[in-house]
Formats: sequence, C-alpha cells, structure tokens
Amino acid sequence: MYQGFTIRTALLNQFIELFGKLAIGETRKISIMWDNQLFTDIDVINQNFNRERYPNHPEMYQVRYSPNHPFAKAMRLAFPELTQYLEQQLALKKELTQQGGKTHNIRIPDELRSSIVFYATANKDIWEAVSIPAHEINQAKQELIAHPIEESLLESLLLNDETAQIIERPHLARIRRIDKNVCLNLKKLYGYRCQICGQLITLPYGGQYHVIDAHHIDPFSTSLNNKF
Repeated sequence: MYQGFTIRTALLNQFIELFGKLAIGETRKISIMWDNQLFTDIDVINQNFNRERYPNHPEMYQVRYSPNHPFAKAMRLAFPELTQYLEQQLALKKELTQQGGKTHNIRIPDELRSSIVFYATANKDIWEAVSIPAHEINQAKQELIAHPIEESLLESLLLNDETAQIIERPHLARIRRIDKNVCLNLKKLYGYRCQICGQLITLPYGGQYHVIDAHHIDPFSTSLNNKF
C-alpha cells in the first residue's frame, strides 16, 4: 500500500525460475498492468541483508516503490476503508514512538482484509494484477456459511429424491480469461503433478515429459460424484 512487499519464501524458487535470478543487491525495473493501467518504474530487488549474521536465511526478493508512486496511490484509492484504518494505526504508532512507548506490527481486521493477485505474462518484466476487495471475500464467506449442508446429505438427497433435477438459470458471473502463461506457471509450481493426489502420470515413462492429466475432472452428470 505504501512501499512494497516481499516475495513469499514458499514461492521464491518458482519466482526466480520465472523472473530470473538477481545478484545480491541487484535491482530490476518492472511494470504492472492493473485495471487497464500500466504502472512503470517499479523495482524488484534482491535485498543485501547481513548474510554473516543470518547464514541460513533464504534470499529476500522485494517489490519496492515510493508512497507517492502512482501504483501506491492507485491501491490506496482502490481500498479506501483499509487505507483509512492503516493511516489511523500509523498515526498512533508515530505518537507512541514520540512518547517513548513500545509499538507493534499493525494487524489488519478480517473484515478489512483485501488482496491483490499478481500474474506473470509472456514478458517477465510486465506483471498483471487483479484486485480482490474485502467485501467480495466477506460475501463469499457468508455465502459458504449460509449453506452448511454436508456432502453426504447432498448426495443422499440427489439420489433418493425423485423430484431432484438440474436447473439451468441465467446469472452474471465474474470470469477471468487466464493468460496461457499463468497455466504454464501453475504446471511448474506443482511439478507437473496432480494438484489433488500428487500423481505424476509420466512416471512409468521416466518422468521427464512435461505432461499433465485432469483425471479428477469427470462430468458430474456422468459420475454423480462431487468430491473433487
């Protein structure tokens, strides 16, 4: 929201494979496409922390920009309630620091938690961002809570109720047309294994072929099985 973020350690190997390895302290410029706008002059840096003091710490890649960068301003405009909360908390921390008090990391309430998902593109120096505002996350949670029916009961109703049927209804849906590069990155992330059971279907042939198989995705009308 203000200065940047750190690439998660769990995703670091996949990130380096896609983005390329940077030397310690090296910086590379990237651009981010978000909401039909291209934000340029954003830094990705391999931080030069004290490796003698932290010899076992993995490399730390960070995305950096100033609080006045257009991308930072756009994020604060996109999430006004979260921005207001953060500014209040930052003001409190500043006041405590001036008084010599002890400060803590700011914790975001669940009802204000928003997300931005970043996708790679065919150009490794251009990323695509998709925002998920807090109200969409909370709405999805409420819809799940409102329908606590168990899977076994659902199957029993469908198999035993003669009036059960599949009804087609028109509705609006928010669909993201995924770049082919996103799918390729997911394959690499899971090591070309099934995301559900971990099976590597090319193992009998040496495992060197990069092939995946959607063997859990059977039509419900055929299997009547909604476990997957």
